[in-house]
Amino acid sequence: MKIYFDGCSWTQGDELQNPEEERFSKVICDKLGAEETNLAIGGGSNNRIVRNLLVENNIEDYDLAVIQMTFPARTEYYDDQWVKVSRNRPWPQSDKDEVPNLLLAGTPGDAQWVKVSPKNNYNKWLHGEKGDIRRLGEKFPHHSDFWKYWYMHVSNQKYFETIEKIHYHTIRNSCKIPLVLVSINRWTKLPFDMQLEDGTRNMRHKRGHPNKDLHRHFAHKMLDIIKDRL
Repeated sequence: MKIYFDGCSWTQGDELQNPEEERFSKVICDKLGAEETNLAIGGGSNNRIVRNLLVENNIEDYDLAVIQMTFPARTEYYDDQWVKVSRNRPWPQSDKDEVPNLLLAGTPGDAQWVKVSPKNNYNKWLHGEKGDIRRLGEKFPHHSDFWKYWYMHVSNQKYFETIEKIHYHTIRNSCKIPLVLVSINRWTKLPFDMQLEDGTRNMRHKRGHPNKDLHRHFAHKMLDIIKDRL
């Protein structure tokens, strides 16, 4: 049995001491005796999740998919040049050059895709809650002025809710295998199978990611859903 996982830092296992052994995807696979494919990456967007599903992978190679959608304000864009993300190690100029280890953290299709993720409290500000976004532009290493203008003056709550709905139904309609679709967006109006942002603040790390116990909690709740789907 092969299980396909995708999402952002929550599914990647950010802040765990040993993420490849402690994240909920591993717990689920160990319980089911399944092979784990975890494509999640910190700061990843719903755009990336859909791209992975439709362009980079063949979902029919798997028996089950567990996909964690993230904040719809995140996005990505394609850069036709290799993007330098290390001060000391430039990207390879040919196929014979060494590939930096950082590239291997994602999937091969991520090499020329640039993540765009506003400050964490941008989502609070967007929904009328307290959020300081005065330094929003500092979040973007490339095209900072453009993205600051985009988030402040072009996009809005209605736009992101619509984009989230498009991504939601694209995933549901494109996934031809049993699917568990969850979210960390507590403002969503869509009927996800499970909401991971459920107020368990006492089971979080410093930067807000789930700890080992919370990952196990997620895994057990997802396993109940999986049993019904299979």
